[in-house]
Amino acid sequence: MSRAEILLQLKNAEEDAKARKAKAEEEAKQIIATARKEASGIVEEARKKAAEEADAKVKKASAEVQEEVSAQKAEGERRASELKRMAMAKVGTAADYLIKQFEGYVNARASKNG
Repeated sequence: MSRAEILLQLKNAEEDAKARKAKAEEEAKQIIATARKEASGIVEEARKKAAEEADAKVKKASAEVQEEVSAQKAEGERRASELKRMAMAKVGTAADYLIKQFEGYVNARASKNG
């Protein structure tokens, strides 16, 4: 093999190596771009899932609070009804007491003026 042939083979090998290197660099860029795109999708999906979970927890807590409010309201209404019933049961006694007090006052005034 002549010197010129050897130099030509070296030149061709260098050009081939440069082409392979350029191709490998381009493939690496593509792999990185694809990985970044996939990572961005994964992060966005995680954010979406976290927001959905937070929403569900807020709704659940809100429902629990509403149940507690309803239970306390029902208990308050029950107690108010019971107090009203007890008060109504004592209306007659209170009226009798007031009438006796009034009669006593009237009798006292009549005997003083009498």
